[in-house]
Order: sequence, then structure tokens, then C-alpha cells
Amino acid sequence: MNIRNHNSTAQQAQLSLFSEAKKENLVLDTVHQYFFIISPPEAIKSKVKLLKHKLHREIGLSDYNLNSSEIISLMSFHTMRPVNDRFIQAVQQLFSNNHPFQIHVSGFDHFEHGASSNIIYAKLENSEQIVKLYQELHVLLGLRVRSFVPHLTIGKAVPRAHFKKSFSMIKNHSFEEKFTCNQVTILERRLQNGVVGKYQVLKEIRFESPNFPQGPIPHP
Repeated sequence: MNIRNHNSTAQQAQLSLFSEAKKENLVLDTVHQYFFIISPPEAIKSKVKLLKHKLHREIGLSDYNLNSSEIISLMSFHTMRPVNDRFIQAVQQLFSNNHPFQIHVSGFDHFEHGASSNIIYAKLENSEQIVKLYQELHVLLGLRVRSFVPHLTIGKAVPRAHFKKSFSMIKNHSFEEKFTCNQVTILERRLQNGVVGKYQVLKEIRFESPNFPQGPIPHP
């Protein structure tokens, strides 16, 4: 096989997932940002939000942290061109063999965040299927697959000086919840002329299985 031709073909296939840029319509300062998420049920979101507010009263959190959505992040990427129908079809095809699965939220843990802060999060015990989705999406888009620990963030960039006190307070609470993940949501927003738009739902991709009960669709 001619490696050069093979790589060129793969690159063309990847680029075909995005809309063609017409020179007369190309807006150079517009960036399209996409975010793949799993959205838990409202009861779990409310519990995460309550813990955020308790942590805020303890040490003070940024508005960004306090008001961020209670979701499980899979991946995000940005491009100068919007995705097209072929992109949505490719993602649907990618997920066609995935079935609904259980996610178990259990207890708390933390990451180091830079040289002077930590991230406090709720742990997801059986996250193998989430990692699989993450890996499949990165391969589809030709992105590097990195180490990935799915989680529900409670405190972002908690200063290390306050971390021990903050984590001890959070660990005094119980967090044991299970829910069925039956879809991935794709969000989209534009960054144009220095203005960051709000994320809007672009597509909700369901995992279909005739042998698995389907609940209501959760929204981010």
C-alpha cells in the first residue's frame, strides 16, 4: 500500500465531516465549538449543585465553577467550519453498537490541577463504557487518545491551601447514586468577534436496545 496515498485518503475522509468553506462566505474570526456530554438525571445534578454551594460557603468558588453544568464531559473540539450531516451520521454509526448502560456515582476523589490547585469530583465506579465512548470519538476525529478518568466535577481549581479542609468537608457527605445512560448529547456554540455564544443542543444520539428499558431523555 502507498502510505502517502493512504494518509491523504484518511485526511480527506476526516475533512468531509465538515462543511465546505466557500471563500465568499468564510468568516475567519468565527470558531465553532462542539462538546460531547452525558447528562445525568436532575436528582443527581441537584445533589452535585448542593455540594458546590456548600463548598462555596466554605471557601468561595468562582462564578464559572458555581454556575457550570453538572454533566459528564466526554470531549470537546473546535473548528473554523461547522460540522455537516455526514459528521452526525458518522457519530450515529459509531454509536450504533452501543447499548444503554448503568453509571454508578460513588464517593469522591480529586485531581491535581496545575501547580497550586486541585479538582474535587464525584467518582464514577464503572466507567469502562464511558472511556470506550471517549476513545471511539477521538479515533473518529483523528485526535490523540489520552488518559481519561470520567467524573462529575464539584470544585474546579480549589486552591491547595484550602484543599484539605474542602475535601474533608465534601467527604463527610454520602453520594451513592445509579442511573442509566441511554444517550450522548452534542452541544454547539460559536465564538465570533470576541463574543462567546451559549451552548445549544445540536443532536441527542440515543443508544437503542430492545432489551433495555428506555427512560425519559435527560437534558443538560
